[in-house]
Amino acid sequence: MALLAAGLAGFWVASLVGDDGPDPAVSGRHPAVEDLIPARGSEVLQQQTVGIDLSAPYELSSLVIRPSASPGGGVEVIGQTDHTAGLNRYLFSPGPGQPIAALSPDANCAVAVFAPIARRDETATVEWCFEVS
Repeated sequence: MALLAAGLAGFWVASLVGDDGPDPAVSGRHPAVEDLIPARGSEVLQQQTVGIDLSAPYELSSLVIRPSASPGGGVEVIGQTDHTAGLNRYLFSPGPGQPIAALSPDANCAVAVFAPIARRDETATVEWCFEVS
């Protein structure tokens, strides 16, 4: 019985100290952004899926992937994204027949433009970069 009580106390303490706060990949960003894929600053392979997870009342209108951290250029892939409606997740997977067959080595950045479904003229933009090996 004492062992059970000690185990429960351990879980309780872990739940108090185990929360690291908001995801660092999206903290300080627009509240509509729930997740960035891949996470900002992560190292990924050339076939990595790129996308964004938005809260329910928002819709993605543009997703551009570019092979460097410098502004400008890039490839618009919104027409080739897979949208999971229940999760409001938009994903692009590079591959044969896609506008991007493989992500470029080194730095890549993605720029997503989105807006509330009811007010499509109120757009917001989030940009994140990641390394491709």
